[in-house]
Amino acid sequence: MKLSVEYAILPKDGELVSGDAAFVRAGEDGVLFAVIDALGHGEHAAAAANVALKALADAPSGEDVRALIDRLHVRLRGTRGAAGMICRFREGRLQGCGIGNVELMSHGTRVQWLQSPGILGASLSKVRIFDAQLARGDRLVVFTDGVSPRFDLSLFRGMKAADACRALMSRHRRSHDDSTVLIADIEP
Repeated sequence: MKLSVEYAILPKDGELVSGDAAFVRAGEDGVLFAVIDALGHGEHAAAAANVALKALADAPSGEDVRALIDRLHVRLRGTRGAAGMICRFREGRLQGCGIGNVELMSHGTRVQWLQSPGILGASLSKVRIFDAQLARGDRLVVFTDGVSPRFDLSLFRGMKAADACRALMSRHRRSHDDSTVLIADIEP
């Protein structure tokens, strides 16, 4: 099974940079994708998000989700910290972990997950890893709190992922915060 990923990121109105970030890396070990939401907005938040992106880029191929969370937590110490959803997709299986207020919705196979309380880089107590077997045609949407969760994902089902990202941002973005939407489709 193949996974295709698209995303859109917008800074808070009035800001030039975003404290939100998205990461995607495909390889022999599957696809690693993540959405990071550094606390606050502006340059300091963007700096923390960049630390998280570098930590993910430096991760060895195949590193499991728990190790990735630990890596992010250590690397983000000394920054303002971040929330995040880190996922690995391989051979039809999705493993992931959501720390803080980054959300995941699914269309098709229901992905059950519980938020792990805490802040990457500051306080992290109980890490909850979720695991789901996905099917062809499933769609995952990961988004930060700069996007209202009050949308019906099925309304965007027939759209290409890039178009759905733009539509979600234009209809559900909160302009007072950085906003990110990432859509991952399991190709039929």
